[in-house]
Amino acid sequence: MTTEKAEKKPELIKVDIARPRTYKWSSGKYLGRVYKEALENKKLVANRCPKCKELIWQPAAVCGRCNVEAGEDWVVMSDKGTVVQYTYLVFPLWDPHYGDRLANPYPTATIKLDDDGVFLVHFLEERDPEKLKNVKRVQAVWKEEGRGRGLGDILYFRTIDE
Repeated sequence: MTTEKAEKKPELIKVDIARPRTYKWSSGKYLGRVYKEALENKKLVANRCPKCKELIWQPAAVCGRCNVEAGEDWVVMSDKGTVVQYTYLVFPLWDPHYGDRLANPYPTATIKLDDDGVFLVHFLEERDPEKLKNVKRVQAVWKEEGRGRGLGDILYFRTIDE
């Protein structure tokens, strides 16, 4: 008769330890300027390429079109624009990581800012599908508190009559 000795497996205990993780990251001088202008003045800024004269959004050290150093020619962009296209979801979006419904109820739009030629993708305040068909001109609505995130400081774009 053989007796098998059962191997005893160690019992594992999981302990969650909450440790604060403070980080100080530099956003760099170009993106840092975007954050600073949004925080202090509620404005979006871009830099201009010295060769092709196009605005570079998000600001960068090198123009992606010309491959030349972009420089420090800063331009304050308009916070008004024209809706080029929008997307209105009729089914709920779910966060794949947590299984929760996503919190943002606003339609997403591509907006061409006035006089700049810069396109932004952001949210629209209007949520009625029938009214969305007529939305043409919009203006940014800025957060009052907790600013300093550049484009993230704009809550959404509100319809304006012009």
